[in-house]
Amino acid sequence: MATFTSTLSKTALSASLLLSLPTIASAALQKWQLDVTKTTVDFEVAYLGVGTVDGQFHKMSGVIDYDAKNPTRTTINLTVNTDSIDAGGNLRNAFLRRKELLNSAQYPTMRFVSKKVTMINSKEANVTGNFTVLGQTKPLTVKVVLSDVTNDSVTRQPVINFKATGIINRYTYGVTAFPKVVGNMIPLEISGQLVAAN
Repeated sequence: MATFTSTLSKTALSASLLLSLPTIASAALQKWQLDVTKTTVDFEVAYLGVGTVDGQFHKMSGVIDYDAKNPTRTTINLTVNTDSIDAGGNLRNAFLRRKELLNSAQYPTMRFVSKKVTMINSKEANVTGNFTVLGQTKPLTVKVVLSDVTNDSVTRQPVINFKATGIINRYTYGVTAFPKVVGNMIPLEISGQLVAAN
């Protein structure tokens, strides 16, 4: 069903962004990881045909191998914990976790693994990969937008701000329950920070 939507807007894909950091750019591949304290996985879903419900997933992890010389070789691996869903109330959360929807008890995570990066410009890319949820893997393309590399105000370490957006059709994954209650097209947005991995 709905998740990810790394959201992915969020990966170091532009060579020009890292040229200002010689120690990082000098390596063919640089490993970055999500700063989970500064990253959100947001979704929106039509509800009862009269409005929308916004929510988040609070637990996630991700690693990006970034090639500064050839950004199209960059790879992304993102995992989201489905039981961390928060749509604004315990009853609503329990409803979304149920077997007919996210089925969090049997499938506690969903995962995106990139396969292809297509640059739009120096700060934007379309990233296509495999999105796995409810035990099913389907292709998914997300748009990733990056900021310039900056130094964190506290740690003084290099960080990259990002936003990744995509749309998931839950019917594609066989999640067709409650069609009059929950919409089938679910926009996702992942936004936050990447930090250089040790």
